[in-house]
Amino acid sequence: MNKKITVNLAVAIAILAMTVTFVVTMILSTQIFNSTVSSVRQKQVMYNNIAEIDKAVRANYYGEINDTTLYDMMGAGYMAGIGDANAVYYTAAQYTEYKGIQSGKVVGVGVDVVKDSATNNARVVRVYNDSPAQQAGFEKNWMITKIGETDVKNLTLAQINSLLRGEAGTTVTITATNLASETKTAELQRRQYDMPSIEYTVPEGKTTGYVRIYTFNSNTEKELQAALEDMTGRETPIDSLVLDVRDNDGGSLTEAMDVIDMLCPVGTIASQEKDGEVTVLDTSDNKEVQLPIVVLMNKSTAAGAELLADSIRIFEKGSLVGVTTAGKGSITCEPVAMTNGSAVSFTIGKLLDHNGESFDGKGVSPDVEVPLTVEEERNYYNYTVDSDPQIAKAFETASLLLNRQQNQAASSEATSAAGSEAGSASQAQPSSDSAAQ
Repeated sequence: MNKKITVNLAVAIAILAMTVTFVVTMILSTQIFNSTVSSVRQKQVMYNNIAEIDKAVRANYYGEINDTTLYDMMGAGYMAGIGDANAVYYTAAQYTEYKGIQSGKVVGVGVDVVKDSATNNARVVRVYNDSPAQQAGFEKNWMITKIGETDVKNLTLAQINSLLRGEAGTTVTITATNLASETKTAELQRRQYDMPSIEYTVPEGKTTGYVRIYTFNSNTEKELQAALEDMTGRETPIDSLVLDVRDNDGGSLTEAMDVIDMLCPVGTIASQEKDGEVTVLDTSDNKEVQLPIVVLMNKSTAAGAELLADSIRIFEKGSLVGVTTAGKGSITCEPVAMTNGSAVSFTIGKLLDHNGESFDGKGVSPDVEVPLTVEEERNYYNYTVDSDPQIAKAFETASLLLNRQQNQAASSEATSAAGSEAGSASQAQPSSDSAAQ
């Protein structure tokens, strides 16, 4: 009898379990179905809207439609419409250019320019070695006034760069004036040239190395390593370092973390926060540069460059000089390529530093604040390493760091020596028990 009850009970439990499983499965399936149908319906509404617009325009528009431009503007509109301030749409040409910049090789004439606030012309701020522009005699601080027949005063910086870059073998005519108001016009043939991500020097009479990091790309770590080996291997090696990341918009976050790994001791470099979950992005090994470091930054220092500055302070490698940075502490994905050659990039999480803190929206503050006056702002691009007031303060701070480090080392050695002498004296002096024997 007991056996029969047990069997019946087991059958009942099994039936109950199957019923519960069936109900749960049906609920989940219904939720998935409803979500899928809702998503499909939303997409259908979107596609129908675009199709209706397209049909109306093509039936009545007085003009010609360039489908390539239309598709690019639709893609750009989508990225603008998702509400992500960091979202970017790259046309096929822009994506090709992006990949070239990340690899350190670009096709163009070989200059970096900014819009000059006083004249609205394009000021040349960097001329690359062995580039068409350098070979034609163009130099830093020249003002490009015309590209072809187009007056650059009416162009945005993006439009200017688009005209200067292009397919290898094509030509562009540039008109520019130098500081002596002499005008030069030259036809340059675009071609690929190397775009180093850093420049470095050791000013005469100093033992502090200066490195300008323009961006972080696939070559930055090895370029910085080579620069440090050169400066520390000289007859008079450097004893401190200034890293200038002003106007560095971050470039590749992965490459920025590789540089941090090279400079800093063991520890977490950065993490990503997404939907309440935190994932470690990279950690530093036990190798580090044994030099006091000063990072020079400004309001245009962003993303990976901000993380570098923040890490130098957190890992107690040195000090920060300049003004508070841009506050771009979000993580954007590597551009996702589309079948037509275009690409999109968007925010995928929040960037956290070694301490699990975010500088997004607030930036990284300096230890030594050195704002530029209105006059100094106006002359910003005219300054050299020897005349720049912010660089001068960075060198001064590096010297103070070095002196402090040397004084601490001397104090530690003195304390150690005093302890050794006290220990020796103690061994030489017999104890009272020994003397009594």
